[in-house]
Amino acid sequence: MKAVTFHIITLFPGAFDSYLGESILKRAIEDKKIRVKFYNLRDHADDKWQRVDQKPYGGGPGMVIQALPVAKAIDKALKSAKGKNKKADAKIVFFSPSGRQFDTAYAKSAAKRYKHIIFVCGRYEGIDARVKKMFRMEEISVGPFVLTGGELPAMIMMDSISRQIEGV
Repeated sequence: MKAVTFHIITLFPGAFDSYLGESILKRAIEDKKIRVKFYNLRDHADDKWQRVDQKPYGGGPGMVIQALPVAKAIDKALKSAKGKNKKADAKIVFFSPSGRQFDTAYAKSAAKRYKHIIFVCGRYEGIDARVKKMFRMEEISVGPFVLTGGELPAMIMMDSISRQIEGV
């Protein structure tokens, strides 16, 4: 089975440090069974304050992550996934409590089917809805509850998918 690269788009890449630095996932990274790349949304902001939040396009409560930093980060992840190929073998996942329920069958399928999995970790009230129109993203739920952001679901999925890779 091929190695899987997880591309994590997040405001908080440091949230993954302890989890990836321990146990089975640490060994999987050392054994080159999985790779993890991070894309900090603030690196893709277009102002000197690296601000990434705004009021929702079209109105609504709270704040959302702006479309431009997310789109730039996804583009960068897709370019990395493409490498020398013309087409990326990548799946883009956005976390949402109303998305398709994640389970072991999904993890097995993803481990076999995709060489690159891009996790878009939202915050606040989510991400600007225009991003979902720009990219083919699958909305996934790890449970019937609301979390602060997508980092914990990304860790859950990365752990479960990694366990389906031979030798992990």
